[in-house]
Amino acid sequence: MLLKDLYSHEIIEKEFNTEKLYRMLLDNDFFEVKRQEVILKKGEFVELEKGSIDYVYYISDGVAAINIGDQVIDFRGPADFFGLVDSTSVQGAKFSLNPLNEITMSRFEKNEVMAKIMSLQDGYLYHYTCMLDRYRMYENRIIVNDATDEKRTLLELREIGSKFGKDEVQKDKVVVPGFFTRKLIANYLGISRTKLSDILLKLRHEGLVTVDSKRQILVCLK
Repeated sequence: MLLKDLYSHEIIEKEFNTEKLYRMLLDNDFFEVKRQEVILKKGEFVELEKGSIDYVYYISDGVAAINIGDQVIDFRGPADFFGLVDSTSVQGAKFSLNPLNEITMSRFEKNEVMAKIMSLQDGYLYHYTCMLDRYRMYENRIIVNDATDEKRTLLELREIGSKFGKDEVQKDKVVVPGFFTRKLIANYLGISRTKLSDILLKLRHEGLVTVDSKRQILVCLK
């Protein structure tokens, strides 16, 4: 029987989301999983693999960039996992998590997390949901890469603002928080800071972005 015959995608994403997985990992009534709280300040970083042990991190508060080497490939925030479906290396380059502000996380040993997930009848669906989220993100980036630099920048800024600037939403606009620096955004987009500045200037002239007194980027949603 196919997965879609048992559950709809809507049910899977509702019943097997990251927050419920985290609560399940904290439930020590069965199969206790050791947890350690980790608090990192901006500029500190953690590699996905530490020695011979693979770890899984759950972000409770704060935002971080995910790097492979020096290249930023993703951003994670509250209710996101790091290390659950991320590979420990890609062509020898290590994944690392770099806080953009103070970040609070729970750290688990990956082998214990996977053992607990697989001990549940439908536990694999938690892992499936996390894989699906990451797949969609990478798929969207591949699609966006076919667009012009201006269009790609606008779309990515909208995505960042929608996910991480939720507390600062203005009418028909989203705010890209100030800790997303021009240097960081340029790295993520794979362009130079000079190129990004030129693009932002053009988008401002077109009325698609503005910059507030805090130098935060406000992006029009339409």
